[in-house]
Formats: sequence, C-alpha cells, structure tokens
Amino acid sequence: MKFLLPAIVLAITVDLAVAQNISRSAQTVARSAETCGDPASAVPFYRTYVASTFTDHFYTARLNIANQQIRPGGEESTVPFYRVFNSAAWDNLYTTNITERDSALKAGYTNPVDGDAVQYIYPTQICGSVPFYRLYNSVIKDNFYTTSESERLEFLSNQGYADVGIAGYVLPFQAMHCS
Repeated sequence: MKFLLPAIVLAITVDLAVAQNISRSAQTVARSAETCGDPASAVPFYRTYVASTFTDHFYTARLNIANQQIRPGGEESTVPFYRVFNSAAWDNLYTTNITERDSALKAGYTNPVDGDAVQYIYPTQICGSVPFYRLYNSVIKDNFYTTSESERLEFLSNQGYADVGIAGYVLPFQAMHCS
C-alpha cells in the first residue's frame, strides 16, 4: 500500500471506564442515550489505497496494519462498525448493519483474519461528529468511505462511484500524511 491518506477519528477505546455512581442527595444521575464518548480516547482511522491487480480502499485504526496493507471496545453512544473482506474482488466492506454484514458473508465475504473485524462509530450526528460517507463502484468492486464532501462529490462525478449513504458519524481529525 503506497499511500496513507487523511486520517479520521472514530471514538474507540480498549477499555470502557467503569461507570461511577455520583451521589446527589442519595440519587443516581443516569447518562443520556446521546452521551458523548471521551474525545481523548479517540484514535486515528487510517485510509490506504491499493491500485494494482485490484483496486481497494482499506481502513484501519492500526498504523502497523495500514503500513503493511482496532482496538476492541466502544465508547458511550457508539455502535459496532463491522468489516468483512471479499478476497475475489479484494474489497473491504464496512457496515453498522448486522443483516448487511451477514448477507455479505453469505455472498462470499469473510471475516478478516487480522483481528480488525470491528471498530466503533456513532450512528447519529452527535458530539461534533461528521458524516462518514459510503460510496461503491460496481465496475471495480470497491467500497469507498470519506468525511470530505468535496472528495465524495469528485468520486460521484468523475470516478464512477454511486452514493450508498452515510455509514455513520466520526469525530473530525486534522489531515496528516505518513510515508
């Protein structure tokens, strides 16, 4: 994988903090269903691109995997973001929809063997998160994900991709380039 493109951040952590009971006049105050995860626990989500025999956009929170080709546990208000891989098409599919994941598995996708099968993502736009757009090119069989509206429009207009929708919401991160 030659290029590591702009990184984005998913709110993920290795360990969830143990909830603390805060006593206020002997009452426990529950967290809202839209409570934000701790931004300090967020990590970069790297995107790589391979253009050889196959065309593939690959995403991972693990830089060592990105350099060769997530940590488990989600933050408050996040949901699993499943990854499956199709070796015949050399395509990675990411989804929050368990039914879509299971359908892809029946259609020839497999769970990855590198331990990078599940990340976590916000299902709704909260906590300053931004849309994580999903596009698909049926000719080259490639799923593409981005937080950039201009990049999304470029792929829709000039790269042959169709809009699949918003895969979820992620925390924005300053672009960086790694070699």
